[in-house]
Amino acid sequence: MAHDHSAHPDFDDRLNRHGATLRRQIARLYGADHDLDALWSRIEAMLRERMATRPAVMQGLDNARIADPDWFVAPDMIGYSTYVDRFADTVTGLTAHVDHLETLGVRYLHLLALLKARAGDSDGGFAVADYLSVEPALGTMAEVEALCDRLRASRISLCVDLALNHTADDHVWALAARAGDPHYRDFYIVVDEAEAAAREALLPQVFPTTAPGNFTVVPAMGGSVWTTFYPFQWDLNWANPEVMLAMIDTMLRLANHGFEAFRLDSTAFLWKQAGTDCRNLPQAHHIVRALRAALDIVAPATLLKAEAIVPTAFVPPYFGADDGDGFEPECHLVYNNSLMVAGWVALAEQSAALPAAIVAASGGLPRGANWLTYARCHDDIGWGAVLGDLRGIDAAPEDRLTVAARFLEGAGDSWARGEPFQSDGSVLHGTNGTFASLAGLEIAGTEAEREDALRRIMLLNALAIASGGLATTYMGDEAGMTNDQSYRTDPDKAHEGRWVHRPAMDWSSLDGTDAARISGDLARLRAARIASGGAGSPTCLASDAAFAALLGIGCGKDRVFLNFSARPVPVAGGGVDRLTGQPAPAILEPWQVIWLSGADA
Repeated sequence: MAHDHSAHPDFDDRLNRHGATLRRQIARLYGADHDLDALWSRIEAMLRERMATRPAVMQGLDNARIADPDWFVAPDMIGYSTYVDRFADTVTGLTAHVDHLETLGVRYLHLLALLKARAGDSDGGFAVADYLSVEPALGTMAEVEALCDRLRASRISLCVDLALNHTADDHVWALAARAGDPHYRDFYIVVDEAEAAAREALLPQVFPTTAPGNFTVVPAMGGSVWTTFYPFQWDLNWANPEVMLAMIDTMLRLANHGFEAFRLDSTAFLWKQAGTDCRNLPQAHHIVRALRAALDIVAPATLLKAEAIVPTAFVPPYFGADDGDGFEPECHLVYNNSLMVAGWVALAEQSAALPAAIVAASGGLPRGANWLTYARCHDDIGWGAVLGDLRGIDAAPEDRLTVAARFLEGAGDSWARGEPFQSDGSVLHGTNGTFASLAGLEIAGTEAEREDALRRIMLLNALAIASGGLATTYMGDEAGMTNDQSYRTDPDKAHEGRWVHRPAMDWSSLDGTDAARISGDLARLRAARIASGGAGSPTCLASDAAFAALLGIGCGKDRVFLNFSARPVPVAGGGVDRLTGQPAPAILEPWQVIWLSGADA
């Protein structure tokens, strides 16, 4: 990429507008114990240095998006998520398949596990060994820049994971810390046995079966290193401002390579504070707002997306908040994880009650913010994420979710073929499985069963798209790919059940009738949302208590109705169904969706 080393008046203007927000976060986090003026001087010098190397094409994109700040809330914003190696082996191979993404109408591409990971087990690539290098088997950063150019020509923005909570234990920072470098030892959190035990009593466990506990004894570090996830993922010490400076620099360097979005991994865990569960603390928000302000100054074309897997009530602060100094923006996008989980609960219960509650709670987004909605992803369906949504409206939420989980894992006469994650099935945790297998396509033996499974797939895709967010399809779901058991023979993957829904892309399956049906349904849903003008905050329509399976969503000027049951339900409205172009039926068939044009609704 060509760099423009001339003066940057736009930078100075943005520094004046956003610098105060950035400085406030630094003061909140570090002002009590550090020289704030000295820190700010170093940060400003870093921002100027990164601006001096920002490619001219990216500067042009910056200006275009400043002029159109809601570009990512447009009705045509549809996303796609994939692992490079599972999709096309290499970055160059993926570049050759951009035409497939264009066919799907994709405007946003999230590449998982792209950056260089630790050797051996790497938590699916989330144990990063080098933020500024590409995983060697996938390609080089130069090839990623070429991919960015190809995607940008098709108006597709590339997103990469930025693991903020931890690095791999073989990251250069960790290696230096292990070798005794005091500068880098302070990048991590090391405690003695007594403190580890005291902290552990308050901390939930993310992987209770494969990685129990939150600390790992590392003799070379002189104690126990904080490891929220796996023992080889060392939590960063964000109370050390050197971590902030290093991460801002890393983020801006990546933005200058052409990335237009960052998925901020595990944002809820960033700040550690004694006497708490170390989740969703105010300082975690100050960290992310600092990153946002740095981007707004140097690379304002770039989006931040929070992976905040928390109850819906805890999500709004990740979009930003007013802590007394005016509204401070945080992330542009936040996963609507609760809506995804609610969709599967609704299928298992044949009731729209939970998604209706989540849709109702998902409105009122601030300007310049949007949900990222989805039906499935690379991760498990984490049932605990909606416990907070259910408390207060359900006397026994754990029991309710356990029943839904067991159904999706094939209990009784279930059509689903999911598998319990991090549990033998006796404890509520998570469920694995591809979209198609969970929806019943894997075991569909008759045409009627296949039709039901395909309707359920469309139903959950409609929930994601009609809810207004940047609706994202996970690789292979557009083709109806089913569970992949081959991971069990790979010693690096056999312990990690989530690989069952991370199959290699079967390109030949795109020629099949199931793929044609699913992709065609996605295209119709996308076209309907564009025609409706709907994006951003959804609205939940009033429902008839006599028909608990029926969900109504207001999308732009349109009304969308979804039947989450195996029984027909009546629906009022009439008019034209945008999905078929035909008069809307008075009865919704099992698992059916209709999208009523605003001109008639």
